[in-house]
Amino acid sequence: MLRKLSCAVIGVGNMGKHHARLYSQMAKLIAVADPVEKIAKQIAKKYNCAYYRNYKTMIGNEKIDALSIVVPTKYHETVADYSLRNKIPTLLEKPISDNLDSAIRIVEQAKESKTLLMVGHLERFNPAVIKLKQLIERKKFGRIIGLNSIRVGINPPPTKGSDVSLDLGIHDIDVFSYLLEETPIEAKVVRGKIHDKNIADHASILLRYRFASGIIQTNWMTPIKIRKLYITGTYGFAELDYISQKLILYEHPSQNKIQNNFKSLQTLVKNPKKQIFISKKEPLMEELNHFLNLVRLKKTEYPYFAVDALKVALS
Repeated sequence: MLRKLSCAVIGVGNMGKHHARLYSQMAKLIAVADPVEKIAKQIAKKYNCAYYRNYKTMIGNEKIDALSIVVPTKYHETVADYSLRNKIPTLLEKPISDNLDSAIRIVEQAKESKTLLMVGHLERFNPAVIKLKQLIERKKFGRIIGLNSIRVGINPPPTKGSDVSLDLGIHDIDVFSYLLEETPIEAKVVRGKIHDKNIADHASILLRYRFASGIIQTNWMTPIKIRKLYITGTYGFAELDYISQKLILYEHPSQNKIQNNFKSLQTLVKNPKKQIFISKKEPLMEELNHFLNLVRLKKTEYPYFAVDALKVALS
């Protein structure tokens, strides 16, 4: 029987509390650190683990096998640098940083320390996205020529100076690169803001690849939460819902079915769709499971893909 890994979380706010929850189920949660004492003590009491206000004290006192860093992005480099210098396998929430030089330094520190660094681009572990990638690799859609995503709603984060491109849009930037296995050769981010406290609370991200183009619409203004992806290929079309994990395919009609009359047009409009079976799973659990497996196998990863995604988001 495998020994349960001893895990810790730095930052147990909106996202960090879920890291704590899952570690308590999948491994052994031994400690959490957060300067907000009330929230962190509640988490520590709930999962029967130690609480620290100072993450450096926690790292000094506890024997940690795996660590999640879920703090505001502007603190990523400072906290990750300390954990990596202490050779603790680290999962850093996305985005890797809020500027490119910092992001590169984080990855280079992981390499210098020869320590596992994983960046939490969560949608890579969404079962629907994984299935879609498998279908693309099997040439189900022919050549991919277009990717469109809508990631909108509901409220901006409380952190002042937030950029929706970094907070939300970067998910789809990374998914596009993951599916196409290439980074864009040209990118433009058109930002706007309604609330003065944000850098941007709505944005359109335009991307060009070798044979495809991508458009990402993202905002915190829409009154409903939508997370959808549309893929167009020379042989077909796919519609994916990140939240419900539904994947629907539409096959391109054969040329001999296309006729220049109204009846033929109606037939094309009603072109049959096929919903692909997806075994639904919690993406964060899948991500943490992958991270813990890498820790057990003593593997290292240096996530330059996260730097690439950040570079596009900052365009």
